[in-house]
Amino acid sequence: MILGCFRRVLGLSLLVICVKSAPLHAAPPPKDFVPQALSDAVEEGNAAYARKDYAVARKAYERVLKLDASNLMGLVNLGMVESALGNKAKAEETLKKAISLRLETAPAWLALGMMYMDEDRSDAALAALSQAALYDPKNARTRNFLGVVIGRRGWIDGAQTELRRAVELDPSYTDAHYNLAVFYLQENPPAIELARRHYFKARELGLENDDVMEKVFKTTSPKP
Repeated sequence: MILGCFRRVLGLSLLVICVKSAPLHAAPPPKDFVPQALSDAVEEGNAAYARKDYAVARKAYERVLKLDASNLMGLVNLGMVESALGNKAKAEETLKKAISLRLETAPAWLALGMMYMDEDRSDAALAALSQAALYDPKNARTRNFLGVVIGRRGWIDGAQTELRRAVELDPSYTDAHYNLAVFYLQENPPAIELARRHYFKARELGLENDDVMEKVFKTTSPKP
């Protein structure tokens, strides 16, 4: 059974994915910088990002980098903003700069992976998200996106493993529950009851009604 969508993953931009969580916080400045100036820039950038004012957020994060050119989270946040503005090449360059400064910068790998997913660059997304999982194995969002990328490639068991890990790490992760339900339905035969469990858990957590999923469960309701 093949369903045509994944919750907040297929067909949605990095912008939508990232706004769900607060932006990353810039690292503390070296002692020779004025802490308040950096703090003010970070606060302004985060507030602008939250209200989707990406032009203002970009200027704020650029100020962070003027104060501390190697601030990793400043680079990651600026990369996310550039992606949200549609400047994919600039976003990729900025995120890769963060990685060049510190290979283990998991948020940069995650942001790259999500951007590559949005661009349907499957191989690049898989590579980036695998690195993100390596450096931050307990990040539920990374496990969710990695599971979807793996599932897109036809490895249903692998997708389920990553998505189960996502909901174990964060039981309130609505999108991961939904995505797990989708991949349970793609088993042969479909794992209806497992899919039902995670779909309705997602509904309990605030997921809007999905007519396709509802129809699947209605037509496969257990007999009394």
